[in-house]
Amino acid sequence: MMSQANTIAILNEQLAAANAALEEALANGGDTAVARYQIGLIEAEIAAAVRSQREKQADAERAEQAAIDAATAELTTKTHSITVDAAAVPGLAELAGELTEVQEDPEIAWAAREVAKARAALEFAESDYHPYAEKASNFGARLAEKRAASDEIRKRRLAGDERDTDAADMAMLAADVESLTELHNGALSAAAAQDGRQAARATLAQAESLLEGRRKRLAFEAARNRLAEAERVYLAAWNNATEAGRAIGKHSPWLEFPASNEMRRAVTGSVVGMRGL
Repeated sequence: MMSQANTIAILNEQLAAANAALEEALANGGDTAVARYQIGLIEAEIAAAVRSQREKQADAERAEQAAIDAATAELTTKTHSITVDAAAVPGLAELAGELTEVQEDPEIAWAAREVAKARAALEFAESDYHPYAEKASNFGARLAEKRAASDEIRKRRLAGDERDTDAADMAMLAADVESLTELHNGALSAAAAQDGRQAARATLAQAESLLEGRRKRLAFEAARNRLAEAERVYLAAWNNATEAGRAIGKHSPWLEFPASNEMRRAVTGSVVGMRGL
């Protein structure tokens, strides 16, 4: 199927020919009606083709934007869920009742969009590079076939099987190898010039790093909030135990309910990562 760009290019060539015919008619005093009529038709076709091209481009851009929006929403939700799970403290909800909700972070949504855009850009770079790489690969395969055919003739002749057509066949194969080598090298150069994958991967890695960094910061904030909620539960339990002790004449809760060594270390800041204790 002919692309819209090719259609417009052909129409422009036809318009140039029609304009040349009009100039010739004007120069020779001939009838210009046919040429003017053709010019009008072609210009109308060009205008329609340009409108169609712009509409298709707009549709493609809207589809691309919709895909990025969907990917952003999915990644934002996934990242938020991971953050909430990382901050979870088993049993805390049963003790504290309703916990403070971990709020969605607009910076995570922004970073997720950057990741979605970078992934889309990498997909485009890969699809843009593919036909150039495929062309180079095809030339490389054909070149290998010609060299293998030439090697086979040499091996056969060394084994004593010489034929009258060998010289002509070897000459043809040598010419093919030379031409294919030039074509292969040119295709490799064109593919390398068109290859934007490395830059796209670097951009994606940077975007993913930014997202992960923001997720870790939010996870810390959420974990700190859970710690504060756990502290409130602990203090409530401590106050209950203190009052109950005083009711039976035990007035020193620090003697009756001594903190564990782990709790002492945690409170003084010398313990990190108590989850496994």
